[in-house]
Amino acid sequence: MSAKSPRRQRPPVSPANSGTEGLGICLRLYVASTTPNSERARSNLDAALRDLTVPSDYRVEFIDVLADAKRAVTDNVIVTPTLIALGAKQRLVMIGDLSDAGKLEGLLKSAANLN
Repeated sequence: MSAKSPRRQRPPVSPANSGTEGLGICLRLYVASTTPNSERARSNLDAALRDLTVPSDYRVEFIDVLADAKRAVTDNVIVTPTLIALGAKQRLVMIGDLSDAGKLEGLLKSAANLN
């Protein structure tokens, strides 16, 4: 009976985009294909972005290091899953399956201040 409010639509992601071109915050989640930890990280990030009020524009890139190892090396990612929030001058990193909701919420709120 109750209607949910519409959720903010994510803008399209361009893989060549570095995340710092004035389009808000870029969240890059580096995963290893469909491993259990990677799937949990994906699910936890989606849930957090759906449920939290993040006071900034953001876009999400999912990068499979098994398919694009060069991208992981470029961003100094050596462990998956890894979430990187990129701003114009700084980056925030969280490693693991993103199951610690408090830490994930803190990263997302801090990411709003990166640009």
